[in-house]
Amino acid sequence: MTFRVEVVCLHDGSEQRCSVVEMERSELALETLGMSLDEGKAMLHGVQNFMAAQQVTEDLKRKRVCPTCAERYHSKEAGKHTVKTVFGPIEVSNPRWERCPCQTEGARTFRPATAWLQGACTSPELLYLETKWASLIPFEKVANLMKEVLPVGETTNHEKPSGSISKPWPNVWRRSWERNGNPVVSRRWMQSLNSPCRTVP
Repeated sequence: MTFRVEVVCLHDGSEQRCSVVEMERSELALETLGMSLDEGKAMLHGVQNFMAAQQVTEDLKRKRVCPTCAERYHSKEAGKHTVKTVFGPIEVSNPRWERCPCQTEGARTFRPATAWLQGACTSPELLYLETKWASLIPFEKVANLMKEVLPVGETTNHEKPSGSISKPWPNVWRRSWERNGNPVVSRRWMQSLNSPCRTVP
């Protein structure tokens, strides 16, 4: 039998479908019962790619016209930006547009995705998990564990050679999570980020 996993985006009365993964099964055994780890990782990565693409497409569509005169911005160049997430690295559209003639201030071109990308290449959730787990075990083992159980890609953030600091740049993560207001990060955890960093043995 064949199992197909699809994800559906419903927006403004329209429907977008994407086939994420197909799984073949024949005889039932403990090894073939349900999904395997690799199939689960492929499903999460596929759903993440589709969701991100739909979100970015809709955001660019809303921003494509000048808010002053309602004229459509002309494209200067296409572009892509890779963002590392808990469910794998994803490429998102990051085009450059020419400013409308009615806008006299600012640069002649701009990237509309800058408003939410802000130069980031890693999602706050992935940074949080890497930091939290690296405070408990050496970061090299954290990186290996995450690559085994999550579709995070070939490299995780700030992978460091043996002997390096395992909790780098704590203020970056604090600002990111305070800005997003994520309740998962407790005050005690934030205070622990300021404690002396433990080195990887």
